[in-house]
Amino acid sequence: MIKDIQNNIFFLISLGALPGAIFRWQIDEMFTVNLIGCFLLGFFNSLDILKRYKLTLCVGVCGSMTTFSGWSSHLYELLNQGFYKLFLLNSISIVLLGVLAIGLGHIFAKKLNA
Repeated sequence: MIKDIQNNIFFLISLGALPGAIFRWQIDEMFTVNLIGCFLLGFFNSLDILKRYKLTLCVGVCGSMTTFSGWSSHLYELLNQGFYKLFLLNSISIVLLGVLAIGLGHIFAKKLNA
C-alpha cells in the first residue's frame, strides 16, 4: 500500500518535472526563469486544488524549472572573476524579487479563488 502511494507521488512529480525542465531549457535565462518559477510557485501553492495537483505543479513544474545550483554557480563565477559588487547585487536582488514574485502569485491566486 505504501509502495503504491510512493509510486503515485513519484509519477505525479515526474509528470510536472518534464514540462518544467523543458520550459527552463527554452528560456535559458536564469534570472527570468527563476522569477517566473517563483511567481508560479506562489500561484499554484495558493490555489484551492488537491494535494496531488500541487505536487505536480509546485514540486514537479516549479522545482525543475527553477535552479538553485545554476544560480549558485553563476554567483560563484562572479566571485571568481572579482565582481564583488555584482555578486552582492545579484544575491540580494534575486532573493527579494523572488519573494515578491511568490507574493504576487499568491495574491493573484487568492483573487482567482474568490
